Amino acid sequence: MSHRPFTLSILALASLLLPGFAVQAVADLGLESKCPLADPLKAKVDERPVGTWRTNMKGKTYYLHAGAGNIVGKSNWMELVLVHPGKKPSFYLHHKIGFASTIGDQGFFNIANMSVPVTQLRGSKPEELISAVGRYDIFKYDVTEEYLDVWSADKKFLREAIKTGKIKGRDATIEDTQENLIKFIESSAEKLWGKKIRYTPVK
Repeated sequence: MSHRPFTLSILALASLLLPGFAVQAVADLGLESKCPLADPLKAKVDERPVGTWRTNMKGKTYYLHAGAGNIVGKSNWMELVLVHPGKKPSFYLHHKIGFASTIGDQGFFNIANMSVPVTQLRGSKPEELISAVGRYDIFKYDVTEEYLDVWSADKKFLREAIKTGKIKGRDATIEDTQENLIKFIESSAEKLWGKKIRYTPVK
């Protein structure tokens, strides 16, 4: 797959910053955790998903732009921008930053839920980015030249796991150590990850 340069120029007129990473039907369904799956200061950009992708849900087309370095400056964090183009109110934009990590051969997006708008973080140092994170929304992903699959978390399963003490947390937010978070994901993989959204490349 040949990646187009990642640019926000066509999105510059949009000022609407909405929560979530996936399409509206599954927005905010990442695995919510106070800590990420890996050290944000040691993040490495995953070049494979960089580019523009599309998916269709309920007759509407959504575009996902994945890139690195435009807003976040010197860190190895990535940008993820989801757009539903069209006239308002159908037009909206989800703009998030975060970093990729792996558990074994499985990829994950650690999407930062920020205390300030992403646009205020232009050129920020990695330490400044981390200090502005309230929590991470973690999504599993798999990418090839033909598709980008993204999985949301099953919140019902997650709440039950927290309630029964399998992992520490409150409601559907994990408040445990990174080590225990990784163990929980490894042991719960089949039940934890729910709906999958498949994106195909825009060439």
